Amino acid sequence: MRFRVLLLFTLSLALIASACSRRPRSTADVPRNVSQAYVVYVAPFTQPIVTGQLITGSIPEPQGRIPETQLPLLDQDMRSILSTETQRSYKFITSLDHPREVMHFHNAGQPQALPLWLAYGKKQGAQLLLVPLVLDWHEREGSDAGVTTPAHVRVEFFLINVDRGFVMSRSIFEEEQQGLVDNLLKVRSFFQRRGKWVTARQLCADGIRKAAKDLGL
Repeated sequence: MRFRVLLLFTLSLALIASACSRRPRSTADVPRNVSQAYVVYVAPFTQPIVTGQLITGSIPEPQGRIPETQLPLLDQDMRSILSTETQRSYKFITSLDHPREVMHFHNAGQPQALPLWLAYGKKQGAQLLLVPLVLDWHEREGSDAGVTTPAHVRVEFFLINVDRGFVMSRSIFEEEQQGLVDNLLKVRSFFQRRGKWVTARQLCADGIRKAAKDLGL
C-alpha cells in the first residue's frame, strides 16, 4: 500500500513538472499565428547528409539514414495532419517537384542551403515555404509490445518567407522513446501512446504536430 501511494505521488510530481515545462515563460514564447491570408507551400521531406545541405545547425554523428521509401510516407502524414488539425490553406508540393538540386548541393563545411530553398520557393510561386528535414532516423528494433532498441528521430521544420528571403521560424523535434520506468517525466506521452513502443514514423508524426504549434500554423 505504501509503495502504491509513493508511486502515485511520484507520478503526480512528474505530471506537474511536465505541465510547468510546457508553460511559456513570457509572451515572447507564445507562437504567433501566421495570417490566414497566406497559402503555405509545403516541400517534401528530405534528409540533408552533408553540412552544405543545411539551412542551419549541424549533421548528427553518426547520422541515422532514413530509407528512401519512408520519405513519401512522411509526406502523406504531413498532408493528413496539417489538413485535418489546422485551419488554413496549403499547397503540398509533390515528389515530382522534389528539390533535388538542394539536396545535391556540395559540402562546403557550413550551412548554405537557404538561398537554394529561396530559389526553389520562387520557382514554385510560394510566398511562404515550409521545409521539413529529417536530421536523424533510427527505427525501433522489436514490436509495439517490447523492443531491444527504441525508435529515435530528429526532425526540423523551417517556415521561410520567400518574398523577403529569411527564415520566419524553426521547430525542432527530437525524441528517443523511453519506458515509464526509465523516464517518469514522459508519463503523459507514455499514456497517450497506450504504453506501446512506437515506430520512427509515429514519432515523426508527433514532430509534425509540434511544428504546427511552434510555427503558428
